[in-house]
Amino acid sequence: MINKSFTSTRVADGSMMDIWGTWPDEKQGHPAVILLHEAYGLNTYIRSVAERLCMAGYAVFAPDLLHRMGRLVQLPYTSSFAGQPAGEPFTAENVMIDVSATLLLSQSTRHIRQEKIGVLGFGIGGRYAFMANCAFPLAAGISYYGYGIEALAAKSVELQSQHLFFWAGRDAFITAAQVNRIAELNISNGRDFTSVNISYAEHGFHCDERSTYHPLAARQAWMHTLGFLDYLLK
Repeated sequence: MINKSFTSTRVADGSMMDIWGTWPDEKQGHPAVILLHEAYGLNTYIRSVAERLCMAGYAVFAPDLLHRMGRLVQLPYTSSFAGQPAGEPFTAENVMIDVSATLLLSQSTRHIRQEKIGVLGFGIGGRYAFMANCAFPLAAGISYYGYGIEALAAKSVELQSQHLFFWAGRDAFITAAQVNRIAELNISNGRDFTSVNISYAEHGFHCDERSTYHPLAARQAWMHTLGFLDYLLK
């Protein structure tokens, strides 16, 4: 059985934020995943990812990172910013405030194992998943085609836990040079990480609501995702 509901919480800047939560049951402690959406909002795709994680035994907390633009704003996948941050409210500072509030909520939820919380993000959410793993005491981090990570990769020295990166070999927004630079900095900083480059996939390959969806790439990445989370969080 999948339990699911919205919870509203006030974050540090005074704004109210909705968090979509899913959890298997309340009878035992579960590992948890903070799920960070793409620039398009907390949409049906992200909620479906939350349910898939829940079926695998994880409680999931997915914050509405666009809440400063309005409650539960959803943008079409045809939006022209194409994977980049959706305007001023979606800044790194604001998102870290939101992740902090989400982490506090997850840690205060009685059926959650506080020491077994990870973060997973897609697109720009993948960038913020990397930042969150550098800023908070998390047990695992995963970034799917995280836009803009190369500009922050020097921060990898601050990573709190192992990080898994997924890249698309045919990504129109993230170059091979950028991917290589991220790996080089992680290595030079002595961080434990895994980098998976799916040569035939495009940016957004995991999302079945996008034109770039690739079923095989999505399946391969998901199997790796669950194996990574199971090892570190269960």
